[in-house]
Amino acid sequence: MSDRSESIELIDEERIVPYGAARTTWLVRQGEGWIRAAVWPGATTEARDAGPGTVWERAVKLVVARGTELMRVESRPRPEAPKDLFAYFGKKSAHPRTTRRTLYRVEAGGRVRPVPKAP
Repeated sequence: MSDRSESIELIDEERIVPYGAARTTWLVRQGEGWIRAAVWPGATTEARDAGPGTVWERAVKLVVARGTELMRVESRPRPEAPKDLFAYFGKKSAHPRTTRRTLYRVEAGGRVRPVPKAP
């Protein structure tokens, strides 16, 4: 680990919310693209105990350069009930979802801070 490298821990998870399950995953900027933090070179994952309302949770530990951009991706079902009872048993894509992406940057000491939005 160089003096500009930072060790960070991110949490990927899936939890129960109204109308289905919400999932949070983290991505790491690599060149012009993004890769999942869990597959970052040298990353380790550790399953965590899933508490009430949690389907699964894992800690992702990795080392990145200070200033690296991260993206937190939150996907959740839209607050729309299925048209009928059988819709619950259909394809997952039958349930409309909304996705929110938030940019972060790794700072000194391994702090992960949101990147302010441009005006």
